[in-house]
Amino acid sequence: MSISRRDLGLLIPALATVARAQEATKPAAAPKPAVLPSKLYHTEEIPYSGDDKKRGRRILLGTTHTGFNVEVHETVLGPGEISHPPHQHVNEEIIVIVEGTIEAFVNGKTDRAAAGSVSFFASNDLHNFKNIGPGHCRYYVIELRGDAA
Repeated sequence: MSISRRDLGLLIPALATVARAQEATKPAAAPKPAVLPSKLYHTEEIPYSGDDKKRGRRILLGTTHTGFNVEVHETVLGPGEISHPPHQHVNEEIIVIVEGTIEAFVNGKTDRAAAGSVSFFASNDLHNFKNIGPGHCRYYVIELRGDAA
């Protein structure tokens, strides 16, 4: 099949019109997180959401001066509760257990960890936590989001 200059003359404006229409219907990009300032985050000023079975609170979300996105949040699980079904995502996570005992599931294997333990979930590893102790389990998640907000 050959395309003449006349065909191109008709085709190019039509393609440009379609491209403009697609651009106009694209959802707006999410606002970029702000650069994080030096700050002390007081526990009594950070509200929880959820209930006694599972609650949490976002402590911070923003970027470093180099544009690296980071989030820190706290999760509290009641006895027998799971953080969420096993899932995976691109960003890495560091989790610091400050209270209770958990069972961590990572790529088909489970392991127990008590308060003071730290876990690292690599990119795209299937993972979750379960509170296996008699009381509440509390831990902090540091999400290393990189370019992904």
